[in-house]
Amino acid sequence: MPNTPLGADPRSSPPTQRNASPDSTLDTVVAALGWVMLSLVSLAITVVALLTMFSLSRIANQGWHATWLWLLALVLTLGLPLALAAWKHHAQPKRIKVAMAWLPGVWNASALAIAILLVPDRVGTTLRSCEWVVQGQLGDTHSATRKLSAFGHEAADNIDPDGAKFPEPLLENTRVALDGHIIVPFTEQGAAIFLSLELEGPSGRTKQLDYLFDTGASYTTLTSATARELGIEIPDDAPSLEFNTASGLRESRMVHLPALILGDVRIPGLLVSVCDSCATERTGGLLGLNVMREFLVQMDYQSSRMRLLPRIHEGRPNRAYDIGPMLDLAVEGRPEIWLGRIRWVVTMTNNGPVAIEGAMPRVDFKDGPQLYGERVERIEPGEVGRSLLVGEVVEDGQDTGSVEFTLMLVEAYW
Repeated sequence: MPNTPLGADPRSSPPTQRNASPDSTLDTVVAALGWVMLSLVSLAITVVALLTMFSLSRIANQGWHATWLWLLALVLTLGLPLALAAWKHHAQPKRIKVAMAWLPGVWNASALAIAILLVPDRVGTTLRSCEWVVQGQLGDTHSATRKLSAFGHEAADNIDPDGAKFPEPLLENTRVALDGHIIVPFTEQGAAIFLSLELEGPSGRTKQLDYLFDTGASYTTLTSATARELGIEIPDDAPSLEFNTASGLRESRMVHLPALILGDVRIPGLLVSVCDSCATERTGGLLGLNVMREFLVQMDYQSSRMRLLPRIHEGRPNRAYDIGPMLDLAVEGRPEIWLGRIRWVVTMTNNGPVAIEGAMPRVDFKDGPQLYGERVERIEPGEVGRSLLVGEVVEDGQDTGSVEFTLMLVEAYW
């Protein structure tokens, strides 16, 4: 009889070491990864729902403090799922933790789906303005603000494609006064056209002069002596501009002329070029295209005369052509593109002596769209106006660090 240890059961076999099977280990790893992925998806959906609910609460309760809005959003997106899990598994705390890995995602995804079906316009409006959550702390030019704006607009365009509203310039309507025409005869040689006009200074002083109509001059000119007589100051740092004349390119400082009177037509707010060499014994200067834009011009060479038909504006005349050289336009920060979209702030510095109202910039992209910025109500002399410009630039949603574009002014008023 073999020897057995004292107290041991002879019928029992010695214990053997069990090795875990490869299949069970793989299943464990896959299950763990699955829970991690499920938790991440649930977290992403919850974050989107939290931002959406916060923005919706802000729209519905504009007088509330941000703290209360965040609290309300947290209760609706996380508090209610937690309360539901605690009610269902109150006797099993571990199951509450497991439920919170997936329940907020299902809860918030269902809530977003219902909201998109019932009020897609509200959800779209909310997503298009969701960047304000970080804008106040990080600023307009921060990459997080631009990324969140691009994400919000991209999602909103899929939910509510027709809900996007972007600034557009006012359509300026004019009509021609047929009964108020001005007849201007040519010279006997037919080589020049002179017009008698009146210039008005800031204090109401006026001066009557004969001007040469120059189709090659972009802007009307003014001599420094005439400017002094009218009380117009010519600062040393006045904006300078290179402009075309019949005699070629000229560069001179630009100043604001309160008004020019031609016949019975008074044209307020003109940008004029200080050019002493543009005047002669016969003429006080050149009458440029910025004045001729206010008329329908008919040339009758057979009768040796020019006919000017005044344009009558139904509202305030758009002076973007004259005001443009007075404004320095630039993109604040780096002009980046996220998800094929931009959220830029265009700065407009008023270098002129007169306040500018209703300034609207436009950005033209090479081989791309034209996008308009928001109007700036008023920019005082020496001050800077900021215009928000949002829109889609690249249809395929690619991001790029550099892009070719041109900034210009499309609407402004003196």
